[in-house]
Order: sequence, then C-alpha cells, then structure tokens
Amino acid sequence: MRLRVPRFSTVVLGIVLLFLYAPIVLVVVNSFNGDRTLVGWGGFTTEWYSALFDNERVWDDAWTSIRVAVVATAISLVVALSTVLWMRGASVRGRRFMDGATYVRLILPEVVMAFALFILLRALDVRLGFWPVVAGHVVVYSAYATLILQARLGSLDKTREEAAADLGAPPLRVFRRVTLVQLLPGIAVAGLLVFTFSFDNVVMSRFLGGTQTETLPVLIVSLIRRSVTPEVNALGVLIMLVMLALVVIAALITYLRPAGGSRMLIDPTRKDDE
Repeated sequence: MRLRVPRFSTVVLGIVLLFLYAPIVLVVVNSFNGDRTLVGWGGFTTEWYSALFDNERVWDDAWTSIRVAVVATAISLVVALSTVLWMRGASVRGRRFMDGATYVRLILPEVVMAFALFILLRALDVRLGFWPVVAGHVVVYSAYATLILQARLGSLDKTREEAAADLGAPPLRVFRRVTLVQLLPGIAVAGLLVFTFSFDNVVMSRFLGGTQTETLPVLIVSLIRRSVTPEVNALGVLIMLVMLALVVIAALITYLRPAGGSRMLIDPTRKDDE
C-alpha cells in the first residue's frame, strides 16, 4: 500500500528546495546578463567570462587557493591517517582523549580558532602568509578527515590483515597492500571534503593570509563589499563547476576503486618488483 505524502510536507519541501537552489540558478543566469547593474535583463552575453580570463588578479588568487587547498589536503590526510592508525592500537583513555581533541576542533567556531591562531602567530613573530593559512586549514579540516577515516577503518575486516601477516608479509607490506587499499575510498572522500572546505574558506584565510596571500573566496568577499557585478556571478559559476567536477571524480574513485583494489589483495606477500 502506497502511503500518501501530506500536502503540508510537500509544500515545506518545495519551499526548502526553492530556498536552496533558487540563488544558484540566479547566479548562473546573471553571469550571462548583459546588464552590468543587474537591475534587469540586458540580453545574453559571455562578456563577463572573457573579462575574468583577462583578469590577472583572479588567476593569481585562484592559483593561490588551489595551492593552499592541495597542500592543506595532503597534510590533513597524513595527520588524519596517522591519528586513526594510532587510535586503533591505543588504550581506551587514549582514544577518548583523541576523540575529544578532534571534536573540539569541530565544535569551536572557526572565527575563534582563526583569532586564536592569529594571536599565537603574532606572539611568536611569525609572518602571516601562505604557510600560516595552510596551517590554519589543517588544524580545522584534519578533524573532518579523521572522522571519515575513523569510520572507514572501523568497518574494515581485520581477517585480511591477519591472513596477510600469517602468510609472512611484513607489517609495512600489510599496511600498503591490504589496509591502505581498503582505506582508499575513505581517503578519497576525506580528501575531497578537505579540498572543498579549504578552497572555499574565507575566515581562516582572511585572518592568517595577511597582505601577501589572498585566496579566491577572500577576493570575492572584497568585491561584493562594493557591489555585486556580473563578473562575481561568472566567477561563482566557474567555482561551482570545479566543485561539481571534484564530486564526480570522487564518486568514480569511490565506486570503481574497490574493483581494482580487490586484485591487490590476492597475494600481499608478493614482492613489489615481481
């Protein structure tokens, strides 16, 4: 028997979806609007995209955002993977302590974390710039990666690792050819999440970037403080396309990797050079 959906629930869902996606549609439409003031529709044009491609500041800030996100993602994954592997063999008290340290970084408002890091770096006379921004992103977003990898590691079947060890595989080879292979989907998802958050970050990048390092989101905020122009809408559309492409890539890795990874689990004692 098919249950009827209450009309009230349908209306609420429609309002929520409209509230979520109407601004995105508006940004896409206005990125092709020929009216620079965005008061009305001035005709279809791609002028604003051409203006973006000719804007060196946009490209410089985009490259800075990519470098920050890539480095922060790599370091966050290393920190998260090391943390979950340590917690796997730690005592109950040690696991509780690390869980608390992880959740604190998620609970505290990012502006508080950014301000605290700013005060600490100024007290240590550290120059603000690229690496302080990366460090700030790692402090916050490695916690998200830790939770994802912790959940993935908890769902793994330990019998494969035990079987590889029983067959004589050294611990390092067991980790590389069994544990790490099974963790790859979780690593891909965690990497995507950290990269997306890092690329879109404003608060930490604004506090720790100083005058030398400006990321793309910080540039967008500085531009919309004066007025919302079609160039800003075009820039937003390009960022959405990049994020969508990353989601597709992560989905492909998540669904296709296990098929390839299972072949690596056949003989973990086999030497890599064979």
